[in-house]
Amino acid sequence: MEFLLIGEAKLKIVLTDSDMREYNIDSLQDSANPKCRRAVWSILEEAKRAVGFDPTGDKVLVQLYPLKSGGSEVFVTKLGILSSASAKLVTRSDRVEVLSKHRRFYFFDCLSDLVSAARAIRAECPETAIESDVYLGSRGGFYLSIDEYEKGAQSAEFPFISEFGRALCADASAYVCEHFERVTDGDGISKLSLL
Repeated sequence: MEFLLIGEAKLKIVLTDSDMREYNIDSLQDSANPKCRRAVWSILEEAKRAVGFDPTGDKVLVQLYPLKSGGSEVFVTKLGILSSASAKLVTRSDRVEVLSKHRRFYFFDCLSDLVSAARAIRAECPETAIESDVYLGSRGGFYLSIDEYEKGAQSAEFPFISEFGRALCADASAYVCEHFERVTDGDGISKLSLL
């Protein structure tokens, strides 16, 4: 895998056939699959370490072009650099995928509901590391913070979490982190799904 920084907001990635197999990416038509979105973000995390390209907090435009020799060239553009009118035009285009990453917080009344949600998430992504933390509420209840990778205007990667708990507004994250005890360290889903 090779990374070429084309500016502050654009990155070119060259993936070999073996890279494509390792990350389980056939084409961006797989982007409806959460595993594919997580694979793309995993590659972007690697790019952050290698060349400093940091898409955190931005929606990104991902364009994948297969190479005749095998593998693919992937161009990633942060959409935050575009005017809002240009960004809207891009997101409405055919054959274009816009991906984003958000840290979301959920509240669960009891441990069994949280464990059920964790098992459902693990069933959706059995072999993927899912960055997540669990907090213990001061008056009972549990809070889950989880990184969700979305496609386009999709609101959440795991919408079924709301069957077990309720989503919190974005402003609640700072309060939860400051006032409640964190009981896991980035591996909440992995630990809970084993209970």
